[in-house]
Amino acid sequence: MASPSSPNISSGRSRGLDGGRQTAGGITSGGLPDARGSPSPGPAATTSIPRVLWSLEVPLHITHPSDDNRPPFVVSIPRFSYLALLLPRLTAYFGTACSSFHHEEVQLRNLPVGLLVDLYQPSALPWRLVVGEGPEWDIGDTFLNGAKEADFVRNNNAQQIMSLSKADTTALWNAVQDNDYNAFAKVNNRLLNPPTPLKSVPLRIYIPSTPNNDSASAEYKVMQTLMPPRTSNRVLQTLGTALRTLLPTLFPSSRDPVLANVIMHGAAVPLSAPLEELMREAAYPDGWLCLIVVLL
Repeated sequence: MASPSSPNISSGRSRGLDGGRQTAGGITSGGLPDARGSPSPGPAATTSIPRVLWSLEVPLHITHPSDDNRPPFVVSIPRFSYLALLLPRLTAYFGTACSSFHHEEVQLRNLPVGLLVDLYQPSALPWRLVVGEGPEWDIGDTFLNGAKEADFVRNNNAQQIMSLSKADTTALWNAVQDNDYNAFAKVNNRLLNPPTPLKSVPLRIYIPSTPNNDSASAEYKVMQTLMPPRTSNRVLQTLGTALRTLLPTLFPSSRDPVLANVIMHGAAVPLSAPLEELMREAAYPDGWLCLIVVLL
């Protein structure tokens, strides 16, 4: 398991991470949904942040390279959903096996669609994707493995999620498939409120690097780490204090200007936000708090 001093870093490919505009189905700085492609959930005063996030959708325009004459498959799916859940419908619609998605010739990773949108920053909506053959995976297993890993980070063990009944574990994944926030919260609240104090926040930070000259896509790295909810001085850990520890060149001391912004669910995040509060209110359904660094 990674620690703040030795984060686990992997690489991927993304595009358009040098700008700070909001993305499809994101939230505005005031905490309300971006109007593009997402229904309004009602007044902010009566709607919780998690419920708002679960209400956001991303419009998609999907084609298959083998059939130029067939109309595109157009659909809107929740930001917290996964593209892989569309594969049975796409296979039936295009009449051929479908197992992977591409954006501008880049095969997309097995991530929530909202996170993919924030990473690749499509220039227009609906987001135009190409579906075709590729590696297959069990998205349900991927989700549950991520949830178990997040539970281990939070508690230094995975007892909370491993103690769930088979019915509860199934209900957790079914709630994501059905975009049912109430059913999800019923199980997830047990995971977030164990009898022992929170040990660490499960954190993934997506960091852009220099684009390749021969590609429309840029490289990005994923820093997977854990951060305690309080600093060594027992002060509440904020996003700013965490980033100054993990990425000091981009986020120097509070006296110096930062060189990047942080995007979460399509909106900039204030560095003063408490890290534990962000986790509880805005983590993805698998329990991971996912942030995207946007260079200034």
